[in-house]
Parts: sequence; C-alpha cells; structure tokens
Amino acid sequence: MSYTPWPLSDEQRDILDLCRAFAADTIRPAGRRVDEADTESPVDIFRAAAKLGITDFMIPEEYGGGGFTDVFTQCLVQEQLCFGDPGIGNFVCSNGFFADPILALGTSEQKEAWLRPLTGEDPKITSLATTEPGSGSDSASIITRATAVDGGYLLDGQKAWISNAGLADCYVVFAKTDPSQRSRGVSAFLLPRETEGMEFGAPMKKMGQRAIVCREIFFSEAFVPEHNRLGEEGQGFYGLMRTFDISRVVLGAASLGTARAAFEYARDYAQERTQFGKTIIDHQAVAFRLADMSSRIDAAWLQVLNAARMIDAGEAVDRQRVTAAAAMAKLNASETAMFCTWAAVQTLGGWGYSREHPVEQWMRDAKLEEIEEGTSDIMRLLISRNLG
Repeated sequence: MSYTPWPLSDEQRDILDLCRAFAADTIRPAGRRVDEADTESPVDIFRAAAKLGITDFMIPEEYGGGGFTDVFTQCLVQEQLCFGDPGIGNFVCSNGFFADPILALGTSEQKEAWLRPLTGEDPKITSLATTEPGSGSDSASIITRATAVDGGYLLDGQKAWISNAGLADCYVVFAKTDPSQRSRGVSAFLLPRETEGMEFGAPMKKMGQRAIVCREIFFSEAFVPEHNRLGEEGQGFYGLMRTFDISRVVLGAASLGTARAAFEYARDYAQERTQFGKTIIDHQAVAFRLADMSSRIDAAWLQVLNAARMIDAGEAVDRQRVTAAAAMAKLNASETAMFCTWAAVQTLGGWGYSREHPVEQWMRDAKLEEIEEGTSDIMRLLISRNLG
C-alpha cells in the first residue's frame, strides 16, 4: 500500500489486509480473462467479494453494511482493490456509488428499502444513470423527462454509458422534473430493473475497464411511484454533486492503485531485464523514469487522502474548498495513472506492447480515469472556479 501519513485503526488495517489478499489471490489472476471477455462482468468475483464483506464495507452498519462510511477508508480500500485490476476493483465496489445519493437525499424508509439489499453474502448489483448522448460533463443539461402524473412520474428519454446497466437490479436515475430549469430542475428517482418502459441497449465495446459493462437505457413512459423520488423535486442535482465530490476522490484512489501496480511491475522487470551488460534499472534513463513514477504517485496519493479527510470533516470545511480539492485529487491521480502506465509500457519496451504482460491493459484501463466523473478539462475548470 502507498505511504499513509495518518495512523490507522485496527479495523482499518484488518480490512486492508483482507482486500490486499483478495486483490492478489482473486482479482489480479482474473484480470486478463475479464479483459479478453470484453463485455462480461465478473459476477463470480463480485459474489466472492461479497462473502468476505468487501462489496458492502462502505454501507452504514444500521443497514447491514460494514460501517466504513468515511471517504478516507474507502480510498484506502479502493487503492488496494484496483492494484489488483482497475476494472474489477471498481466493479466490486460499484454499489458505493449507488448508495451515495441515497445517503444524501433519501428518507430513512428509502435507505432501509434500498441499502439493506446491498449487504450480506448475496447482494444486489446497482447502477447510477446520469450521462446522456448529448449530456456528459454538463450534467445540468440532461433532457430525460420526469412528468408528474397521479401517484408518481412517467420517465421518457435516454441514458448512455451507464455502468452495470442491464445487469444491475437497482437504479438511481436523474431526470428533469422542470425542463425550464437547469440544475434546479433535476430530480433523482429509484427504479428496479423490472420497471415497465425501461429497456437496455447492447453492451458497448470499450478500450479498457471491461469488467464494468456499459449500456444505454431507454425510457418510454416508465412509471415511478412518488415514494421512489429521492428528496424533493429539484434536489437531484445537489445529490449528484455531493456524489461527484466523493466519487472523484475515491476514483482518484482507484487511479493510484493502477499507477502503483504499473510502477511495481516496471520496477521488478527493470531489476531483472539485462541489456548492454547490466540490468536496465542501472541505466539512468530507466532509473529516472521509475523515480518520476514513484514521486508522482506519492504526491497524488497525499492529495487524494487530504481531499478525503476534508469531505469527512463535513461542514467544518467550506464546500467550495471540498469541490476544488476533490477535482485536484481526481485530476492529478488520473493523470498520474496515465503517466505511470505509459511509463511501464515504455520500460518493458516491445514486451510492454504485447499481451504477454498486463501493463498494456492497465494503460488502456487508466485512460478511463481521465474521462469518467468529469474529464481532466472539467476538473481544471472546477479548480479555476473554486480558487477561493
């Protein structure tokens, strides 16, 4: 695990030891198989993780989860799992992203009804549906419509690039209850997979992180009862932004798990590979590249953990500072992962470009982190708007 400047509790050390072993024994050996399968999520690994309490560690104890609700611990765990494999690690913990808006906006009844089924040895798989064909980073511009009718709402529209769509049992869907408004017109809704009028497209073929299969979702007068609305009308964007602050920091930790995997693999290879009569790590060009990898990982890791601590401090830290810190953490961690995976491929040379070694896959996997939950361009925009 990357250096952590804060003391850890015995419980934190226990779950990290558990995740470290699971990543080494179960996740890493399956990485290539899952990547080659292309559009098949490793449900078997998800179930194995559930039996160990890994898939629900972030859910509050009062709803049957592990109780590690702080973002700091979630980052420690995510880094360990994604060290095993980026896509699988993110898939195993994907229920946490679904849970965040429910925790932010849900009633006690909604939390009980929708979070408890995510716990235990046979949990439901979930999905968060925001992105649309014409709405990516600009979440306030979504056009999926939720029209009020007697007893609830009718959803009409289309979502794109939705992780776990079709596979998931439960969905949080964001839609416009007031199309005349931007962010203030967005509301959030809870839907089960069997909702009539909700259909799924074919699996989308991706460059990397293939453990998480994405599909489009189509809504045609899909009825949602009023009690499945999260919060009041127009509060959905607030819940989404809170989710983004958390998810961007946790995805930063995921990025650094990938970066560390690439660094350690390249370092070990450089210590064994011989060229021009000595190991390649003894050539300054290679040694300096490894030094850059290690330095960037530690610097970005400190940013991620600091942002996590700021979120965990709650109202003690200004929201503007939190948003900026989360964006900085996600930006630098994702770009560090891209650099480190590139550097690993470069260090292995021709072998790095082949499928004989996992670094080419990790390089493809890392690219997603510079795009999802807001591109690097959007992160820089958020930072510039919150320089305070």
